[in-house]
Amino acid sequence: MSRRLQEAEHVFLKRYNKWLQTVEEGLASVAYFYREGHVDNGDRLLLQMMEGFQPFSSDNMTMRYLFVEKEGLEEEMIIFHDVVEKAKGVPSFASAEERIRFIAQELIPSFQRWKLFVQQVEGGETDKP
Repeated sequence: MSRRLQEAEHVFLKRYNKWLQTVEEGLASVAYFYREGHVDNGDRLLLQMMEGFQPFSSDNMTMRYLFVEKEGLEEEMIIFHDVVEKAKGVPSFASAEERIRFIAQELIPSFQRWKLFVQQVEGGETDKP
């Protein structure tokens, strides 16, 4: 049973890492849309990606088990998901410049930090960066 659970954990983490890679590529597209003045397209793509994190929220039992109970990363997970929630409000920002600033200064750094934690957990490392 334990080995099977470990295999399931590995499969989950691998799929989650692939999702994070997709989001990372999408964030580059969002920033491009905003820089080029295609604010509606950027907003739409950003919202779709942020809504995609719902199944991976801090309320998800698998996420809690892997990142909180096993690795002690509850605070990091909450910080990241708070930024994801804040990103859902980006369409209410007054300008494309504000959107770009948020993405560059808050969303991407938080995303990259969380992605690093996920990669470390998948690789079996448990120390925080």
